[in-house]
Amino acid sequence: MTNEKANPKLTLEKAQDQFAVWRKIRKKRGSIPEKLWNVAISLAESYSVHQISKGLHLNHAALKDRVEARRVIPSGEPNHPTFIELPPMASGEVSLELENKTGGKMKIHVKGYMDINLVLLTQTFWSQQP
Repeated sequence: MTNEKANPKLTLEKAQDQFAVWRKIRKKRGSIPEKLWNVAISLAESYSVHQISKGLHLNHAALKDRVEARRVIPSGEPNHPTFIELPPMASGEVSLELENKTGGKMKIHVKGYMDINLVLLTQTFWSQQP
């Protein structure tokens, strides 16, 4: 019994064929193209991450991270927040912890007078390419 949806456009078997073709024609060991990662990620609507990683011979953790990142940032939406609400500064202190979709992390801790543009700082962080 398979765990497929009614729309059988892309199945694990079709994705296996695509990965097999890519593995045969690639010239050397290298990164999986984004197009194939997107194929694998799209299967997460019908299959578990375990089924996909096993069936396509992918690193389970890498696939899981990409699937979770896709769920957090739906396609078509910006990959950075358009609005950031800061907590009240009654104590004169604020801490922010940010993480982007590639795993980059930034921590900001400001105590006392805040003479920095947090919006610009966070937008710059999220716009950085790996």
